[in-house]
Amino acid sequence: MKFVRLFVLVVLFCAPAFGQGCAMCKASAAQAPAETQRALRRGILVLLVPSLGMVGALGVVAWKHRE
Repeated sequence: MKFVRLFVLVVLFCAPAFGQGCAMCKASAAQAPAETQRALRRGILVLLVPSLGMVGALGVVAWKHRE
């Protein structure tokens, strides 16, 4: 039951994050050369991997120390 509550809270609070993609940024990235677009994609992944790793590690620690 706790997992369902957590899931609902996460889904509700993540919805505003989808509104963060501004139209100007998207338009300028779409008009950029292919090499710049690849660099942007690579940069997003470089920033995403460590944060996902930390969240995953904290999840594992929380799972192992649950009551």
